[in-house]
Amino acid sequence: MQQTIITSRPIGISPEERVLSAGRALIAIVLMTALVMTLMPFPGAYDGFEQADGNPVNKYGYSALALIALLGHLLFADRRVAATLLRPAWLILAAWLVFASVNSVMPELAFRAALFTIAAMIAATGALSLPASAAAFRLCLTVMALAVLGLSYFGVLFLPEMAIHQAFELESQHAGLWRGVYSHKNVTGQVIAPLFFIGIYLWRAGQCKTGILIAVLSFVFAYHSGSKTTLALIPAVTLLVLSGRILGGRILPVILVLVSVTAIGMMTLGTVLSDTLDSILQSVMPGTTFTGRTDLWRFTLDLMRPQQWIGYGIDSFWPTPIVMAAEAPFELGWDPRGIVNAHNGYLDIAITLGWPGLAFALLVLFVLPLADYVKCRDTRENALAADLFLMILTFMLMNAFLESFFFARGHPGWMLTWIAVVGLRLTARHPMKASG
Repeated sequence: MQQTIITSRPIGISPEERVLSAGRALIAIVLMTALVMTLMPFPGAYDGFEQADGNPVNKYGYSALALIALLGHLLFADRRVAATLLRPAWLILAAWLVFASVNSVMPELAFRAALFTIAAMIAATGALSLPASAAAFRLCLTVMALAVLGLSYFGVLFLPEMAIHQAFELESQHAGLWRGVYSHKNVTGQVIAPLFFIGIYLWRAGQCKTGILIAVLSFVFAYHSGSKTTLALIPAVTLLVLSGRILGGRILPVILVLVSVTAIGMMTLGTVLSDTLDSILQSVMPGTTFTGRTDLWRFTLDLMRPQQWIGYGIDSFWPTPIVMAAEAPFELGWDPRGIVNAHNGYLDIAITLGWPGLAFALLVLFVLPLADYVKCRDTRENALAADLFLMILTFMLMNAFLESFFFARGHPGWMLTWIAVVGLRLTARHPMKASG
């Protein structure tokens, strides 16, 4: 039986096994790099609309990655790992995404979008389960991080019109801000922060020079992207998880994350649901609207009301006739009808799956991963990896109160979120071997 990143094996390793392990690591590197860098780096200026679903690179590319991951599971992965990946809650969520398309005004489009989303999620599982050891896993992370950062810096130096926001683009106020290989600085921020956490992980695992290099390059790029949210959350999340880990084992970090994410939720989306919470926010930060997001959230909550309990399916709300043909909201500070998402990942889940679907998604993306972190296997490699995954997940959960990327097919923010969820599950169920 072949071994995986999270299983133990005899000390002696034959040349054939070394070749096989190297091949599996190479496949994992390709999967992880493609998912995080995306299949279309330097997509050009953001035009206010999401990339079309009919793009053949995205349509067939992520399906091909999913097929590679499935073949990897069948040919190389330990059967115990495959069983771990068949978590009932994950299967229910996948089924929910598919069946939600029935409620869509464009059911065929929603159905295809759901399948592409699931395909990308399957590909992410391969990136985690194919490396044969923790050392191989770190190699995958290192290559991916340096590839993303290297190409992004290359773009800034030699392709500035692609890697830096320009004054002639739709959002001219972002001129001069770095976006690297991505379409928008906000997407860049969602990726750069996890790369910083990867640098911290490598440093803690003994790869000091590489870890520090990745962390420094990531923070510098985050600074030039102008993402204040990312710059604030990078040190906050690092201290939240690691200080809690040092002082209180695995329980304290979970408590700190739970309280912090809940508090941010109450002070963002909660302020449009509760006058009391809004009064508290305004008393502390008068005039706060999160760059007009509160008006957008009020507009969204009112417009989604007819199907708020069953949802609209993936990609079946923004920007469809449901939104574009809606009555102009003159009572708001601006007209959000041309927007492409709610700029709140949780609200967009409710739009897709309904309020019950949001509750179940929170179970899958928030509650179960925290429980997995508490149940992490008691080995150094597992503990280090679990800390990394918790930092990534915590950042994404916090960032999602102001941005939307959950279930967004090949969106790198969603891929990193799902990688963190799956990684926490694996570190809770199987011991990682150091090398081999």
